[in-house]
Amino acid sequence: MTVRVRFAPSPTGFMHLGNARTALFNWLFARHHGGQFILRIEDTDRERHTEAAVQVIYDSLKWMGLDWDGPVLRQSERLSIYHEIAERLIAEGKAYRCTCTREELEAKKEAMKATMNRACYDRTCRDKNLGPDCGTHVVRFKMPLEGESTFDDMIQGKITKKYSDLDDFIMVRSDGMPTYQFAVVVDDLALEITHVIRGADHIDNTHDQIALYHALGKEPPRFGHAPRIDGLSKRKGSPSVEYYREALGLLPQGLINYIVRLGWSHGDDEIFTIPDLIKAFDVDGINRANGEFDEEKLKWVNEQQLRLVSLETLADHVLPLYEKKGVKLERGPELDKLLEMMRKRAHNLNEIVDDSMFIFRAPESYDEASVAKHFNAETPALLRELASSLSEVGTWNEAEIEAAFARVAASSGLKMGKIAQPARTAIVGIAQSPGIYEVVYFVGREETLARLERAAKFAETK
Repeated sequence: MTVRVRFAPSPTGFMHLGNARTALFNWLFARHHGGQFILRIEDTDRERHTEAAVQVIYDSLKWMGLDWDGPVLRQSERLSIYHEIAERLIAEGKAYRCTCTREELEAKKEAMKATMNRACYDRTCRDKNLGPDCGTHVVRFKMPLEGESTFDDMIQGKITKKYSDLDDFIMVRSDGMPTYQFAVVVDDLALEITHVIRGADHIDNTHDQIALYHALGKEPPRFGHAPRIDGLSKRKGSPSVEYYREALGLLPQGLINYIVRLGWSHGDDEIFTIPDLIKAFDVDGINRANGEFDEEKLKWVNEQQLRLVSLETLADHVLPLYEKKGVKLERGPELDKLLEMMRKRAHNLNEIVDDSMFIFRAPESYDEASVAKHFNAETPALLRELASSLSEVGTWNEAEIEAAFARVAASSGLKMGKIAQPARTAIVGIAQSPGIYEVVYFVGREETLARLERAAKFAETK
C-alpha cells in the first residue's frame, strides 16, 4: 500500500502554527514511508475565504520546504460532485432533506437539552421523505440510531461513542455548499487517502465521518489525532508562520525543528536536520499529552539551526533581507566569510543582517556608554596612529590587520583591549561587534581610515 496523506487547510487567514505542525507531521509521515503528500484547499466557506489567504498557505508551505505531490485540489471546483453524491445518499435512504428554520432548530436544541441534557437536532424531518421542491432546505445524514462507533486511533488508542450520542449532521447547507463533515470524506475517498493525521480537536468529527464512509460502502482511512499545542493563545503577537518568519527572523529549519517536538519525541534528541527527521519520524513517536509552547525555547532551537545549516542555505534566506535594506551582495567566498562571522553571534536572520549593516554604512552617531568608557583625551592621537599603521598594510587580510594593531600596541605600550575598544566604537559606533580584525577587513581600508579620522575629530570635541 502506498501511503497517501493530505493537508487540507481552510484559507481564512494566516497559517497558524497548529496548522503548520499538522502539515509537517503529514509531510514527514509521507516522506518517511516513501508515500505522497497531497495539498487540498477547503475553500467552501464563502464568507471567510480569500485568495490572499490561499497564497499565504502556498507561501508558508514553500518556505518551510513542505513540497506537495500532484496538483492542488480545490473544493470550490467540485461542487457538482458533492451534490451528486448527496442526491445518491438521499435516494438510498441514507440522507434526507430538512426544512427546519434556524429559529426552529434553536428551539428544538433547547428542548432536547432540557430533556436529554444534550443540545441536538430532534430529527423532525428524518422520515418525511421531502423532495427537491420542498423549499429552502439543508441535507442531513441519517446517523444509525443503535450501536456504537469505534475506531483505533493511531495516537490516542481505541475510541468509542454511541450512535445515540451523535447527531444527524448537515451535509449540504441551504446555499448548496457542502459542510466540512461531508466534503472531507468525499475528497479523501477521491484522493485515495490512506492515513489522516490531524489535531485532537477533530476526534468527535471522526465518528460522523466513519459513519459516512460506511454509508458510501467504503473503508475509512487510518486516523491519528495529534495533541494540542497549549500556550499559543496566551502569547503576544500572532502565532503564525508569517510572524515567526518575518518578525522573529527564524529559519524554516528552526521553526520545523521546534514545532515537530511539540507532540513528537525521539529519545532525548533535541536538534534535527530535515533528513534526520524524515528518517526518524513515525506516528508511534507522537505523544498523547499536549505540547506547551515556549517562545524562548523556539529561539534557542533556531540559534542551533543557524549554526548548523550550510552557508549556501543561510545565503538563500539572508540575501533577500539585505536587498530590502538596499544592499546587493553576490554569492561567493566573501559572503560565506561574512555569514560565518555573523552567525556566531546572532540569534536569528534579522540579527545577522541588522548587526552587519555597519559594514555598508558608517555610524551616524556613537553609543554614549561606549564613548564614555573608551574615549578620552588620548583617543584622537591613538585612532590616527592606528589609521597610519593600517594604511601601511600591503595585502588586506586579517593577519596583516592584526599585525598593524600589534605595531600600535608596541609603540603605545597599551594592551590590545585599550586599542580595540576605541577602534570598535569609531568604526561600528558601539563597542560591541564581531572580532575587530574581521570588522576592519570587511569595512575595507579606505572606509576604515575615514571612520577612524571622523571619530578622532569627534573625540577632540569631548
